[in-house]
Amino acid sequence: MLNLSNTQRNWVVLAIAAWIVALIGLIFIPQSRPEAAEVKIAPTNSLTTSLAGARPNSGAVVANLVNPALVYDTNTYSAYTILCPNEPPELINAKLEAFELDPALDLNGRYGYVLLLPHDVEAPVSLDQVALNDINICTTPHTETYPLDAGMPFFYSDGQWQLGIAQ
Repeated sequence: MLNLSNTQRNWVVLAIAAWIVALIGLIFIPQSRPEAAEVKIAPTNSLTTSLAGARPNSGAVVANLVNPALVYDTNTYSAYTILCPNEPPELINAKLEAFELDPALDLNGRYGYVLLLPHDVEAPVSLDQVALNDINICTTPHTETYPLDAGMPFFYSDGQWQLGIAQ
């Protein structure tokens, strides 16, 4: 056993008491604060608006991952795909037909579209028009439909955001 004087014993008891108070604080203070998960940020339903506030990272970062579930309303939409003017005509026509889109959609090369698929299969597909000179979402043809929580990697190059990973 330790042979401590009364003063030393008092200091040890004080240190133990302070340690217990600190542990209690670590346990109960976070429970009294609102959780970050409870703070809801309203979706913009616009990729352009969401990326306008993003900052490009340094050259060591090859992509910024955008979570479409935070951009688009998850109560309305369940999945997305992308429609681009540089896709093969067969793919464009298949998407226009499958999603019952207007064939007169502006596919002249200025815009790409994020097609937002609603939970309700009877509801129409929504379009998020994206100016390709600001955000190039058409770096490759898109043949898949992704769940809304599947991330979209973007990198910043030559003054614009581009979908994909920097090489």
